[in-house]
Amino acid sequence: MTKTLEKATFTVFGAKPKEALLVPEIPISVRNNCQAGQWTIGDTDYGSKCSMTILKFSKFFGSLGQTEHTLWGQIWFVAESGELPKGVVMVTYLKSRGLSDFNRLVASVQARGVEPATGIFVPEFTKHSGQKPDENGVVKPINYYSLKWSWQERTDWSVVEQAAAVLSDPSNLSRMIDLEGTRKMVCLDNLPPHEIACLMVAYAKGEEHSELMLNSGQDTALPPALTQVSA
Repeated sequence: MTKTLEKATFTVFGAKPKEALLVPEIPISVRNNCQAGQWTIGDTDYGSKCSMTILKFSKFFGSLGQTEHTLWGQIWFVAESGELPKGVVMVTYLKSRGLSDFNRLVASVQARGVEPATGIFVPEFTKHSGQKPDENGVVKPINYYSLKWSWQERTDWSVVEQAAAVLSDPSNLSRMIDLEGTRKMVCLDNLPPHEIACLMVAYAKGEEHSELMLNSGQDTALPPALTQVSA
């Protein structure tokens, strides 16, 4: 009598269900590398081409990497094309020209009576030239990149349906908080304009005082999901 061999099954991390999006336990932070004009995760480059569906956008003020005391746009997205991982919710940050152009694009789509998140966002690295002092203080020419944004209407709505399913699940929302990336930032989404103005003035007057303002503002700026968890 022959025995049928069965594969042992067990679960450690779990797997993404078919026709669904994965929201990792620890956020995958994607850097738009302005020096190389590449999308980067850790030390790995993922090319310069990408289109995306955006699930969430938030405004922050603070410091990230070598950029201090500035406005940031936080984007949670799923890559539709390009070399970045597919079917996975990731997070990236915009600043300066990239953020300004993104805001311009969103407003122009809204003005047409359309919700921008129903379409596909296409960021493109644009090359610029400038000057920057080196470690010895000698000013040298440099090249750098910023993101220029465009928007397309979609023909395949399956990702939108999957995104809606993600956003309707509180357990997914609780994982869409990047504590590491925003540890030196404060979220501006829930702050009234006068508090935002005070925060930025505090940073302009001195870093020591601004750190106090940053810490005092975090409780009022926590997203609802985080507030519920920490209550």
